[in-house]
Amino acid sequence: MAVYTEIPAADLQVFLADYDLGSLERIEGICAGTENSNFFLDTSTGRFVLTLFERLPATEIPYYLHVTEWLSRRGIPCPAPVHARHGEILGTLCGKPAAIVQRLPGQSIEGRAPRENEIAALGRLLARMHLAGQGFPEEHPNPAGLQWCQEIGRRLIPKLSPAERELLVDEREAQKQWPRDKLPGGVIHADLFPDNVLFEGEEITGTIDYYYAGDDAWLYDLAVVANSWCSQPDGSLDKGLAAVLWQAYESVRPFERREHGLWFPYMRAAALRFWLLRLEAQHFPRAGQLTALRDPEEYRRILLQRREFC
Repeated sequence: MAVYTEIPAADLQVFLADYDLGSLERIEGICAGTENSNFFLDTSTGRFVLTLFERLPATEIPYYLHVTEWLSRRGIPCPAPVHARHGEILGTLCGKPAAIVQRLPGQSIEGRAPRENEIAALGRLLARMHLAGQGFPEEHPNPAGLQWCQEIGRRLIPKLSPAERELLVDEREAQKQWPRDKLPGGVIHADLFPDNVLFEGEEITGTIDYYYAGDDAWLYDLAVVANSWCSQPDGSLDKGLAAVLWQAYESVRPFERREHGLWFPYMRAAALRFWLLRLEAQHFPRAGQLTALRDPEEYRRILLQRREFC
């Protein structure tokens, strides 16, 4: 993700003094994504990731760290937070909330097309993640859910072309009609793109970047994955890969009758969300030293393609 805040060495040493991590060996900024300042952190006791939260208020951040700790304890490969000596999982560095989490092994497949066995592994893991999240005691509505889409859409309207405005207005009205709170759901990742899944061979060794997690329909989370992993360059759906994803997921968590018929509506909902996220980053940019804006057109094409099916 973009590095918005550089960390003076003296400040880092003071921050690390609260942890039992040994001596600092290396720190390196991570240039990917758009939301936080992330750094690989190597010490004499292991490898970690340090995050400075650029936008999230400190009161909201513990939820995301608690989610990953909960899931990690239930066998989901995700970065559990590292506790400071007195038990804290959130501190302050450079005047911003900061946390250290485990660095997981493996590499993402970003930059190449996924293979069927990778899609199948992801479908099974996503279903396991959803089931593992049951019983998590904290409630947190999807931070980029339908209400957010409505609000950011209003802000963006003046910035858009006539064709974009027409698409946005029509889509916002259509999506008000689709049920979400009546579907099976709970904790979702909501951003499980290829760069957020780590593999070693055919095994998934890590799922990262849970900072869009929240409560929503599980089908919506699956739709996010389908759009990001199974789309062709023109936005059309690779139906073969999507079928592999669907079947692998269903082998772990069978779908309920009330979820059938909502597959393409929820892929539309997921496509709208990421089109708006990218438009927001484009039209309301923030200064950063290493920026990596993603093309909104990719998700406009996906949205238009999904509208052809429902």
